[in-house]
Amino acid sequence: MNAANAIAPRKPASRSEQVRLRRIQDFALTLVLVLLVVAGGVLRGERFLNYENLKATVTQASAVGILAIGMTFIIATGGIDLSVGSVLAFAAIAGGKLAGGGDLAFIAAALLAGTAAGAANGIAVAYGKVVPFIVTLAMLTVARGTALWMSDKTPIPVGELETLRWFGAGQVLGVPVPAWVLLLVAAIGWVILNQTRYGRYVVAVGSNREAARIGGVRVQRVLLSVYAITGLCAGLSATLLTGRLASASPIAGNFYELDAIAAVVIGGTSLAGGKATVVGTVLGVLTFAVIFNLLTLLDMRIEIQQIVKGIIIFAAVLVQRKGA
Repeated sequence: MNAANAIAPRKPASRSEQVRLRRIQDFALTLVLVLLVVAGGVLRGERFLNYENLKATVTQASAVGILAIGMTFIIATGGIDLSVGSVLAFAAIAGGKLAGGGDLAFIAAALLAGTAAGAANGIAVAYGKVVPFIVTLAMLTVARGTALWMSDKTPIPVGELETLRWFGAGQVLGVPVPAWVLLLVAAIGWVILNQTRYGRYVVAVGSNREAARIGGVRVQRVLLSVYAITGLCAGLSATLLTGRLASASPIAGNFYELDAIAAVVIGGTSLAGGKATVVGTVLGVLTFAVIFNLLTLLDMRIEIQQIVKGIIIFAAVLVQRKGA
């Protein structure tokens, strides 16, 4: 090997190679998930494989999963959103304040509030040229503070809203409604990301922003839209979580942003942008949910679970850097 070859930059993977690598990654994650379920069955038997336990695990994972689908679009552009947990709480309280108007009033208010907060993030990032980390960190405190202020630090009961309660705690064919909603959101996200021109634009912006701009992509509009989509997902998660808890809480969604980011990274979406997989994100959400359900059943202390979570995220990022 001569010197020129030794220093030549690595040739970017072709599209077919990227698809092949993504399938291998999805298969590996699926295998890990199956092994975790088997391990749970061996270690905790009926307590883990119990229908009620599995139903509760999937239900709890659904709110984070919907946030993670939106986060996938943002990270695909090379951005990040630290505010989704707080925006969830803000959307829940916004809906709770209008709960007297019925189920539709709550849902509409939550979705609009979440989308508005996400769009505000997007405007600051796309047109204000502010770093996403700073913008969303500011929104994290603003949204949480607004939720506490609007609610006077008190949860708002919504137990009388039967449709909302059904969204959060109902079942269809024995499967929790939040799981069906997560499945629907994931399917829509997959189609948008993989089968539409808009999805190609999102990945192109994350891969090379200047090249995308020269190629005719309206980069600012794409950036604004991905943050607005994630805000909409936060509003939807707020609806499901409030329905399940029968109250809109100003402290709901605490640290959900970290769980959503972790699931996206574990799923294989690149933190550097330009590479995203919705299937991987869903598998990442389920893997995370099963791991921590198993740790809980093993009576592992919460601080140990947090340490395990940090190690998993760090390991996933290391694997990404090695494979880049």
